[in-house]
Amino acid sequence: MRLLSAVVATATLALATPALAGDKTLCVYDPSGASGPVFQHAEKYQAAAAQWGVSFDLRPFTDEGVAAADFRNGKCDAALITGVRMQQFNKATFSLEAVGLVPSYDVLKSSITTLASSKAARLMTNGTYEVAGIFPSGAVYLYVSDKSMQGAKDLAGKKMCTMSFDKAANTMVNVVGAQAVAADISSFASKFNNGSCDIAYAPATAYTPLELHKGLGATGAVVRYPIAQMTLQLVIRGDYPGGFGQKSREWSASQFDALMPTLKKAEAEVPAKHWVDVPADQKGGYDAMLSDARGRMVQDGVYDATIVKLVEQLANR
Repeated sequence: MRLLSAVVATATLALATPALAGDKTLCVYDPSGASGPVFQHAEKYQAAAAQWGVSFDLRPFTDEGVAAADFRNGKCDAALITGVRMQQFNKATFSLEAVGLVPSYDVLKSSITTLASSKAARLMTNGTYEVAGIFPSGAVYLYVSDKSMQGAKDLAGKKMCTMSFDKAANTMVNVVGAQAVAADISSFASKFNNGSCDIAYAPATAYTPLELHKGLGATGAVVRYPIAQMTLQLVIRGDYPGGFGQKSREWSASQFDALMPTLKKAEAEVPAKHWVDVPADQKGGYDAMLSDARGRMVQDGVYDATIVKLVEQLANR
């Protein structure tokens, strides 16, 4: 699949290249492997990193779980993975994907820019792990097999494809009273398309490559209400030149505007007949549902309270 096809952009590089700090391995999750768009864009990050004194050897992975495990087990010095996989390495940056937390791309940009500042550097480090970049990957929407499921109360009792490793998603399923159907990034689309689940969640970038129109059929819909924001995050570990992580975060944040056209193009490619808006009298139900789920997960330690409070303040400006 090409769910993450829009996550890293180009950079203008300086002509002079400083002495390199030695080869390091960057494990890149791309469902299409070395020929995929994520890996190709990672090569541009590779070139930018060389300007900061680090030479990365890129390794493609079509299984994100394996990429994360290899990084965790020391087989990679860095990894480019989805934010939901980051919860094992940095709860703070994973919390940027908290349900209902980021209502728009403008708020996401402000959040990523704020987290890339030197003042937020302490939040980017968790033990030996350091987050060296966050990229937008698309607002997450609900895909429902029956367009009558527009309100939060309509989700009760329905089967929802849920990432088995994602504590947050499983908590949300419990809050709305739905039934979780275990899935992962490589299987959720087929389960939705064959009717094994009534509901799936994904960015619009998944619609065409994963043929989600099959699961929508003639009666389904994409609910135009962002329940979360998907991100791609770069995590590093080990010895790097002084200031490398900060330079990397600032560069990553500077790419936000360049990525937006691709994400918005994917949303525009979803046929108008499949989009439905939450009725005005039911939007409050969605807001309350996600706020309740988010609050529970902060209390349970799934989400980082500092990040959630920070982003809520940015959203309310």
